[in-house]
Amino acid sequence: MSTQHAVVIGGSIAGLSAAQALRSRFDKVTILEQDALPDRPQGRRGTPQAWHNHFLLDRGRQSLDSLFPGFTDHVVAQGGTLLDPAYDAVQCLATGWVPRSQSGMRMLFASRPNFESCIRDLARQDPNIRFVENAPVSGLITSSEPSGVRVTGVNYLDPAERATRDLAADLVVDASGRGSKCAKWMTDLGVDIEERTLDAQVTYSSRWYRWPDQDVSWWKWLTVLPSIDPDATDQQRYLCSIFPIEDNSFIAVMGSWGLPMPSTVDDFEAAYRTTRSPEFGRVLDAAEPLTDVHRTKSTKNVWRRFDKAANLPAGYIAVGDAVCAFNPIYAQGMTCAATSGVILRDLLTRRDFHDHSFPVAFYGEQAKLLDLPWQLALTRDGAYDHATGTDVMSNGLMRKLVSRYTWSGFQFMTEAAFEDDVINDHFDKVFNLHESLGEFLRNPRVLYGLLRYGVRKILGRSSLPKLVAPHLEPDATDVTHLRGGAASAEVAAVAR
Repeated sequence: MSTQHAVVIGGSIAGLSAAQALRSRFDKVTILEQDALPDRPQGRRGTPQAWHNHFLLDRGRQSLDSLFPGFTDHVVAQGGTLLDPAYDAVQCLATGWVPRSQSGMRMLFASRPNFESCIRDLARQDPNIRFVENAPVSGLITSSEPSGVRVTGVNYLDPAERATRDLAADLVVDASGRGSKCAKWMTDLGVDIEERTLDAQVTYSSRWYRWPDQDVSWWKWLTVLPSIDPDATDQQRYLCSIFPIEDNSFIAVMGSWGLPMPSTVDDFEAAYRTTRSPEFGRVLDAAEPLTDVHRTKSTKNVWRRFDKAANLPAGYIAVGDAVCAFNPIYAQGMTCAATSGVILRDLLTRRDFHDHSFPVAFYGEQAKLLDLPWQLALTRDGAYDHATGTDVMSNGLMRKLVSRYTWSGFQFMTEAAFEDDVINDHFDKVFNLHESLGEFLRNPRVLYGLLRYGVRKILGRSSLPKLVAPHLEPDATDVTHLRGGAASAEVAAVAR
């Protein structure tokens, strides 16, 4: 029997996940990576977001543990941290700090280079996954069949001989990121790929720090949402976060929608001292800076709709940012990349990858996944007057409401989730891409719970303690005993 060989273009999280998925069906998998891959956690040219904060949503962590058994344990062993985002972290919402409580939820924190390094460690344990570094791919090799075009391999630069070589493959997976040539390659093959875009001109600046030797806070992760005051300064309208990573360090980030962001150390330090909450600047002043300031504007939402294209070539699929790249500030990319690997692995057990219908089936299932974060991104990014692209929200009442009430609406749902276990469960599913925002807002039980909470809040009967004002330090008091259960029981009683 002939040996089945698959080629993956790109060795980041999307490519590594795809390679592991392919090993369920292929004897050999070759990863062609244009960069030299570091032997330790370290940023590289092919991952420009490496200097900025990343975390895996729960669905992404589950996907990587499914593809690479032991992934979470390995990240923790390499310095990553599992935190309860309601107990070990603080959020400053539209009107103040959310009270501290135990939620039972766990989120995995590490730097992007550490995540990639841990996945590479696990992938390299398989001797039939081969890495070829410094090997950019320049084109696809194709053949014609009665049923259409088939991709049979790639042209790549051989790093040893510095000459272009052909590499045959039974299946090619493009995981080459935002800069993928997939749209041009498809055009050259007569395939028209619709491209949906939305650019809210999000910019953010990050700097790495070491935690102070002395205890300066009880929390390990901080988020301060932008001010909703129309008269707020630019700095008060920044989204601010302190994000824990390995080696007793953290990443401090300030982001904005359409505002200028600092790119020098002096400007960064001047800005963080005048943001919405003094808590952000207080900890940064006490910490030791480890890097310069890194700024990015590569935040455009782009979805290449392979799932709507006709005459797709057999033997080729695209995953990760090559298909759908999100505004990174929402932390959805790694989860989608990893989960696409699970989709690919499971589809290979049910469908023949040789068949021309295989790409159609894959893109259809992948689109169901991508639609969840796409709708969340559009809801937040689409209402700005300065936003551009095919998916900008049209002028009208809905755009005005979304623009004005996004952050206060997020606070309302967060407060309602504190009181109601059912709302909390579904809100958590939306955040972690297990459920769509539309499903959440169409759920009768959720709507009833939100309405009930609104009435209780107006009447002053909410069990949620008053939020601490943004200019004060967040309160470390544990109010877990006030969460959820009683309110949910009351709703259930009314429903009966």
